[in-house]
Amino acid sequence: MFKNFLVAVDLEHDTHNDGLLRVTSDMANAQGAQVHLLHVIRAAPAVVSQFLPKSYEAMASERIEKDLTTLAAKVDLDEGAAAISVRFGDVYQEILAHAKKIGADLIIVASHKPNVGDYLLGTTAARIVRHATCSVFVVRLDRVTDR
Repeated sequence: MFKNFLVAVDLEHDTHNDGLLRVTSDMANAQGAQVHLLHVIRAAPAVVSQFLPKSYEAMASERIEKDLTTLAAKVDLDEGAAAISVRFGDVYQEILAHAKKIGADLIIVASHKPNVGDYLLGTTAARIVRHATCSVFVVRLDRVTDR
C-alpha cells in the first residue's frame, strides 16, 4: 500500500527513537517500502546565528548524518532500504517540504502524551497531520511496548 516512508526522527529525544524505528521497520519490511530518515535542526535565532561559524550547518549536518546512520543500523530494515537527510528550519514545514521533495506517500512521526502547552500551541505531529498532502501515521510512544 505505502512504498515511500518519511520518518521524522527527533535526535533531541533519544528515548522516542527506538519505539518509532521499531514500528517503522515492521511496517517497511511488511510492505517492501523505502524509508527516508529525516532530522530537522531548528534554525538558530538571529541573535545567536551571527556568532556561529560559517561551517556550522555543514558540521551539524555531518554529525547528525552519522547519528542517523547509527540509528538506521540498529533497525531491522532490508539492505539499502534507508536514506538519510538533514534539514534546517521550522520542523513541521521542513518535514512537509521534504515529504513533497521525495514523493513520500506516508509520513511517520512520533508523538507523546499531550501536556497543557500542547493544547495551547499544538504539537509538531498535529501540524503535520493538518497540513500533509499524504497519509500520516502518528506513533504514540507512551503506547509502544517492548518486544
